[in-house]
Amino acid sequence: MKSAYLACGLTHVPKSVFNEYVDVIHGIASATRASVDGLTVKYALVDSDPQLEKRKQDDKARLCYLWDRKMVEEADIVIAEASFPSTGLGIELQIAESNDTPIILLFKDYGCNRAAERHYQNPEDSIDHILQIGEGFVTLMALGMPSIFRVIRYEDLEDCARQLANALSVLEKEG
Repeated sequence: MKSAYLACGLTHVPKSVFNEYVDVIHGIASATRASVDGLTVKYALVDSDPQLEKRKQDDKARLCYLWDRKMVEEADIVIAEASFPSTGLGIELQIAESNDTPIILLFKDYGCNRAAERHYQNPEDSIDHILQIGEGFVTLMALGMPSIFRVIRYEDLEDCARQLANALSVLEKEG
């Protein structure tokens, strides 16, 4: 294992936890590097977003897709911090899945990111259905991806780093 891509959703992180979340992402990158000798870790906060800031508005979406896609495609493993919903993160997970790249999916309860239970009725019946959202943190669609090697729910950065190091060690041995 030589390279990792740290995927995350940033667009819909509430302002009240944004700075904490950014610190967690940087901390996960650091913990990942510390877990595997010589592992390169790339992620949008460092390897594409600052560069996009300098580009013309009309070019940003295309370049974001191309650059982030390339980082996913070149990675030996994708570590996905999935505490907040993100279309981009979902695309990155699907790219990893399509390439049979193992995924370690991480999430934390921030107190504002759990979807509430929802009920609905379909037009052809009067049965009260419950929307299938799992635990309400990560969609069942994402959790069902065959490339997911491990799902880690963590309490804080220290807990995340410990569980992530364990998962990376197992993955490296299986490698």
